[in-house]
Amino acid sequence: MIKKAVSLVLLYTCCFPALATSVMFVSPSTADDPFFSRVELFTRLAAQSLQLDLTVVYGDAHRIYQHAELEKRLANEQPDYLLVQVYSGSGKALFDLLKKYPKVKVISLEHLLLNHEAEEVGRPGEQYSNWIAEITFDNQAASELLSHYLLQSCDKLAQTGRHGVVGINGLHGQEALQRQAGLVEAVDRSPVYELHQVINAKWMRDVAQQQIRALLGRYPDTSVIWSASDWMALGVADTLAPLMREGQPFCIGGFDWLPEVVGAIESGQLTASVGGHFMIGAWAMVMVYDHLHKALPDSVKGTNPLFSLALMHKDNVNQMAPLLDTPAWQNTDFRKYSLFPHPEQKEYRFS
Repeated sequence: MIKKAVSLVLLYTCCFPALATSVMFVSPSTADDPFFSRVELFTRLAAQSLQLDLTVVYGDAHRIYQHAELEKRLANEQPDYLLVQVYSGSGKALFDLLKKYPKVKVISLEHLLLNHEAEEVGRPGEQYSNWIAEITFDNQAASELLSHYLLQSCDKLAQTGRHGVVGINGLHGQEALQRQAGLVEAVDRSPVYELHQVINAKWMRDVAQQQIRALLGRYPDTSVIWSASDWMALGVADTLAPLMREGQPFCIGGFDWLPEVVGAIESGQLTASVGGHFMIGAWAMVMVYDHLHKALPDSVKGTNPLFSLALMHKDNVNQMAPLLDTPAWQNTDFRKYSLFPHPEQKEYRFS
């Protein structure tokens, strides 16, 4: 009888796979968001490659709704890992909620905490033991990179008197503030340009279209239009297309590397886009994989960015465009980005 029982246990162990490690990705926006839908897509591709069981929850672009939705979900289901972008102004409340579930290991995406919040919650592992890592990039440095290229591209126009710069920003919060700081820094270093105004278009394409009409009416010497997202930059380009066809050029750029920007850059509608962070969820899944294999480095608890954003423009768009192509990633083995099979590597190569 004992032999039969042992045989049944062995049969069950051999023939039925262990439950996959569960990961919950909390998208801060909606399922149809032009940027975060792509973040979700590539997070799913990485999960499939790494054999991790992924569930997606939507924050509906509001910190209060995100907190309530997460509170409801966690009361009924606790994943092994949670990937979450923490809204500015909700940091301590969110980590206090997650602290109630110590077995749920947390990786935060981006560092968007306000200064006082960062002091309250500390770094991963300091005050919240289940907060194991933070994956970040430098929004301000990326914005400086974009802004400098836009200013350089419109230099001849500036020399003829069109030295005005305007900005189309997103919702108020650390992300928008960091990106605006990069724009301000780049313009301040220029002896030619003047930053007239930065306005808030709430990340919405149609609002950006309305706002740029008002800005150009107010500042007719504008040649450079900086945007905190490609979605808004594309709206600006749509609005200004008739003027550009009539021979009045502008230098327009944004963030995110949406697929639509490839054609817009090739045609000259957009000047540049900075991006690469659509992979942030996928890279976080690699970190989950490494944590499972006890290969997650201490650097993920520090303050240094784990990857940098890159600039796409007319001279490199043909080389960069394939990175945005979903089919090109479908057969990718994401373990090649892991540190577990490469103990000689001390840092991630996510860029």
